[in-house]
Amino acid sequence: MSLDEKVLGRLANTAFHLQHSSVDLIESFRPNQIICKKWLVTEIANYNMSYENVLVLGSWNGCLLWELMSEYCNVDWFTFLDVNPVAHADRDEYFKVNNIDKNYHSITMSAIDYSDYEYFDLIINTSCEHMPDIPAVYGPTYALQSNNYTSLPEHTNCCVSEHDLAKKNNITNTVYKGKKKMPNYDRFTVLGYYV
Repeated sequence: MSLDEKVLGRLANTAFHLQHSSVDLIESFRPNQIICKKWLVTEIANYNMSYENVLVLGSWNGCLLWELMSEYCNVDWFTFLDVNPVAHADRDEYFKVNNIDKNYHSITMSAIDYSDYEYFDLIINTSCEHMPDIPAVYGPTYALQSNNYTSLPEHTNCCVSEHDLAKKNNITNTVYKGKKKMPNYDRFTVLGYYV
């Protein structure tokens, strides 16, 4: 079974079993989400395929990211951090309904209030446009995405380029920088670290 078939089946199973209608869960698997997260995970895997501890900031439910990372990389443990407890509940349901062993824990808090970054070897933030810049610290590799889609009110911290994204987040040594043209905006990806 291909990854697409497996993930689509898991999403359908979860949506069927949810007692509440989680539009966010369905939205997190929209085509642009798949394109951008697959692009990010491909670059992460090109750099390194094995990670002990991965922190996902502004994780949303993180199901698509988890599926892709599990397909292309070896990750021992994830920590998903998001302010919305429903996002964590959706992920828990996704894992439960599909009988997936959990290799994660969830933290409900704002990413800007979190501070234990040095514990992780990879920090992923695909929601940089939704929060203030979080400067990289010495140690972890960072995988960041943002965009220039300023017309959405929840996009409070957009970037103008991949170079801007790296600079704003204190990435001094880049492994990868790229831009992808999407229908209404440009998506930027940066992979690197602070030295």
